[in-house]
Amino acid sequence: MKMRNLPPLNALKMFEAVARNSSFSLAAEELCITHSAVSHQIKLLESWMGVKLLQRHSHGATLTPAGQILFTTCVQLFNSLENCINDIQQKPINHGITLGAPSSFMANWLISRIESFEEKYPEIQIKLMTSNDFKLLENEQIDLQILSLNRQVQLKSDLVKIHLFKDKIGPVLSSEKAHNITQPSDLLTQTLLHTESNKNAWSFWATQHQVKLNEAKNQRYFDHLNLMLEAAANGLGIAIAPEILVEKQILNGQLIAPFGFTDSDAEFTLCLKQNCLKNSNLQTFIEWIQYQVSID
Repeated sequence: MKMRNLPPLNALKMFEAVARNSSFSLAAEELCITHSAVSHQIKLLESWMGVKLLQRHSHGATLTPAGQILFTTCVQLFNSLENCINDIQQKPINHGITLGAPSSFMANWLISRIESFEEKYPEIQIKLMTSNDFKLLENEQIDLQILSLNRQVQLKSDLVKIHLFKDKIGPVLSSEKAHNITQPSDLLTQTLLHTESNKNAWSFWATQHQVKLNEAKNQRYFDHLNLMLEAAANGLGIAIAPEILVEKQILNGQLIAPFGFTDSDAEFTLCLKQNCLKNSNLQTFIEWIQYQVSID
């Protein structure tokens, strides 16, 4: 019988705690163990994975692109496991909020802000689940769903959508690549990077800027937006990405947007069931996220 190819599960538990708290010290305090024990387990996990998962710095810890992908999966699996255990033990489940969103949105926008909600409303537990469509919302496995939706999309009658912000997109690349890029057509001399989550992004942008995409030198595809952005930052090509999801990389100089960002035909939208509109916890979260959008 073939054994599962899984890393040490205790190390995964500690990794999730560090990533959620953005701190080794806070994770150690939460788990009631020493800082060095947490650090040892993270090193063990990174050695097993063969990739760096966390960047340590004086203010705590931040996730690498690989770490962001693993953290998103851990959150989803731990949430499911916790719910399963509660069901088996017949314990009442805390009436919190389960929020679904694409992993790229959670990693690049939501997770860095969610701590402020938890600090302000400690009585409302937030659970995050990776979700790229409405299935979980329609089946009432989650309470809220965030997606980038075409403005013309019509939802089912029992669903409500709340606009968050426009989904502006644009090419992003490393500073080394930027020297030879002075006009949109210059992009075709480089490898264009795509992500499976938005296969039409390049064609939409190219049409808006009168660029013939079929003349591109080369094209490469990635399963996850974060991997595509990491490739762009390392000079492997030019990515196309939503402005809201590359703000950090642009601010820290990892990426450059030579032509800015263009309104796409989509917008980031928060969706929920009509019959949940009066739920006080959901209303609290909706007001909080609308405020976060307004101050960005």
